[in-house]
Amino acid sequence: MADDSRGTTASTPETRDNAQDPSKPTPKHDFGKTQVGKLWDAFGNPEEPVNILSPAGASGKGSKDVTVTEAMKSMSLKDVTSFYKAPCARDSLLLGIGAGFGIGGVRGVLGGLRSMWTACNWAVGAFALTSLAAHEFCQRRRVQELDGMKQAVEMMKELKVKKQREKEQKAEEAARLAEEEKKRKSWTNLANYKFW
Repeated sequence: MADDSRGTTASTPETRDNAQDPSKPTPKHDFGKTQVGKLWDAFGNPEEPVNILSPAGASGKGSKDVTVTEAMKSMSLKDVTSFYKAPCARDSLLLGIGAGFGIGGVRGVLGGLRSMWTACNWAVGAFALTSLAAHEFCQRRRVQELDGMKQAVEMMKELKVKKQREKEQKAEEAARLAEEEKKRKSWTNLANYKFW
């Protein structure tokens, strides 16, 4: 007889690591980088607790205000050199550079050599304001997109539950009809016998 391969699962490196180390919890759902996996990355695992706090922060004792020097110490050189990789940073910086160059250039051309210092100030101010406004606008748009994705996930979940419920109702109806048909054709049913 041929081997039955339905019960076997392929062992991946993750499952082998989890099999060797029983202290690691095995993930209930492992989707990889599919669309569902990306949604799980964005919104997290629903079985994990959402508000995980440090032991000091959980009790409210021992928490202190963070100073600027502590914040600067927590930043690494890699974080500083790769700030442009953050979401919305590149587009907002480019838009700010363009606005600063345009406004500073116009101010410099119209004011002449005497107003070169004020033209530089206007350029820096335009850069800063435009970059901040563009970054905030982009972040708001991303939050709206994430909310839309969350609503889509909830709607997909509701649709899946609805389809499952309909499928179960159809299966129950089919089972009930089959039982009635079986009972109707049974030899113990007296209506099946004709005496004439």
